[in-house]
Amino acid sequence: MFLNAARSSDTGAANDDAVPGLGGDHQVGPNAVIQIRAALIDAEGAGCARRVFMDAGLEDWFDTVPDRMVPAARVHRLNSELLASLDGETFEAVMREAGRRTGHYILENRIPGPAKRLLKLLPAGLAARALLKAIKANSWTFAGKAGVRVTPGHPAIIEIGANPLPMPGCPWHAAVFETLFATLLRRPVFVSHRIAADRTRLDRFELRWRSQTSVDSVEASRFMSPR
Repeated sequence: MFLNAARSSDTGAANDDAVPGLGGDHQVGPNAVIQIRAALIDAEGAGCARRVFMDAGLEDWFDTVPDRMVPAARVHRLNSELLASLDGETFEAVMREAGRRTGHYILENRIPGPAKRLLKLLPAGLAARALLKAIKANSWTFAGKAGVRVTPGHPAIIEIGANPLPMPGCPWHAAVFETLFATLLRRPVFVSHRIAADRTRLDRFELRWRSQTSVDSVEASRFMSPR
């Protein structure tokens, strides 16, 4: 397994913030809070960030960031408050930045160095297949108990059934996946999102990347272009 995201022995206090339809017993990794807090402070300042957390009834998380699994329903409440408090462009920028930071945290702390080096040496399709397998095995960190299905290929597909952290466009999830794949495949990756028609919400992420030939051609043209 490439991702080394071992569970904490203490998954946190019982959840009393259940949201109908989200599954009150879902727990997700603390980076869903930590990186949003950091990105929001950088974008809007500590005063605005504190108000958002207070309005969501989560001042405790602002004052002391969690270091263990957290109730997904409370994270959803924070995300919903962000959506209500910020304009659409700022909301998406903050969520995407939080997702990028989460992705980099995973790369730096949860994927062993030898595994990262191996993935970067593999052809993109094989590296993507291995990364999809690891993401599915560790999906509890971003999807709680929700069903997660992955499909190798191009595009590579990640689907979350009954997503406990649903947001318009799911920019946090998309940015996490983009950061992981772009870094380990060593090429630009584009992530699209749509909600598939189903009896329950199904978030579908499609990941596409350029061939290495295309990347090399672009880099060569930049090198050869007159300055």
